[in-house]
Amino acid sequence: MRCRARVYSEAIRGRAVALRIHNTRTRRKAEFRADGPVRMYVCGPTVYAPSHMGHARSYVAFDVIRRYLEFLGHDVRCVVNLTDVEDPITRHAKELGIPPEALAAKFADEYLADMRALGVEDADAYPRVSGHIPEILAVAKDLVAAGKAYVVDGSVYLAVEGGFGFLTHTDPLACIVEDGDLGPRKHPLDFAIWKPRKGDGPSWPSPWGPGYPGWHVECYAMARKHLGGVDLHGGGRDLIYPHHESENVIARAHSGGDFARVWMHNGWLTLETEKMSKSLGNVVPIKDVLETVPGEVVRLCLAKIQYRENAEYDRDCFKITAKELETIRGGVAHVNKVATAKTADPTIAKLVDRTRARFLAAMDDDFDTTTAFYTLLQFAEGLAEVKRVSPKDGDRILAA
Repeated sequence: MRCRARVYSEAIRGRAVALRIHNTRTRRKAEFRADGPVRMYVCGPTVYAPSHMGHARSYVAFDVIRRYLEFLGHDVRCVVNLTDVEDPITRHAKELGIPPEALAAKFADEYLADMRALGVEDADAYPRVSGHIPEILAVAKDLVAAGKAYVVDGSVYLAVEGGFGFLTHTDPLACIVEDGDLGPRKHPLDFAIWKPRKGDGPSWPSPWGPGYPGWHVECYAMARKHLGGVDLHGGGRDLIYPHHESENVIARAHSGGDFARVWMHNGWLTLETEKMSKSLGNVVPIKDVLETVPGEVVRLCLAKIQYRENAEYDRDCFKITAKELETIRGGVAHVNKVATAKTADPTIAKLVDRTRARFLAAMDDDFDTTTAFYTLLQFAEGLAEVKRVSPKDGDRILAA
């Protein structure tokens, strides 16, 4: 656990308002409080292909959120899962003629390397589905024993009795064709939490025969093991339905409570107005971008977009951001150069306090990184005009 309150006590002095976070569940911003460590669960990637800039947009955003919480003095326990058991992995591995576990391990390692290159702080845990089969089976067994799930030909289906629409604020049944084929399901919204083995794909023994877990139960079981409860649950907007809705339905059926207190969803990175997605095939791999653009520039280009906003992928952003980063560094270098005055300038103290207050107000307003960043950039541009400062003023500026 990390506690940075003492380190940043000066930086957060004069903070006028409490942190407010937008909750997808309520569609409103509300003050965020935590009596103990903040338990943060972020849905990670399904590792069957190189990580792309859409992933970078999401995980940089939640890294900034995590770091700001730590900046405010919170202990943050962050868990990011890696989905290494899923049908796309099996299909892609078969196409390449390699074992699914080898394919998943390769792209999981690449994902972690990409994140580190972007300055994303390591999570406290990166649970993988393949390492949590006993926990997943335990949840499925509990649900069957309680009559909240049923078994058909080796599959286990959750009997959905309500709860969908929790995050979307819509009725999913309204979108389902009445005479659609239910297959073995009893209700259109029922979904599999355990599936029978497919061909030579990965499988594990279970009371219902060899099989593998369904997507939605995986996150519930892993979050439950590593965090117990979840304060902040993050992921891309595309995960709201069905994944996050289904997680919550499972949580209510199994534990009687909701999966998380606050649900946070980042906006999409688009390419020619289409969401960047592996399934759509319109992705830009992170490693390709990093061949020509420094990781810190890529990170800042993404970080200065408020996390809930959609953004169009545009390489011009890297050029603009590189110049902005140069301006900030130039302002700091200039202050160090002119720190020769013997007495402190009161106007410098006021400028620093005003900048700090604006930055904190922006970040406390649902992590408004756009306003926060341009507040710092304007501050740096002003520093370039300073003729002379005292060493004390220089320290105050750098501490800001």
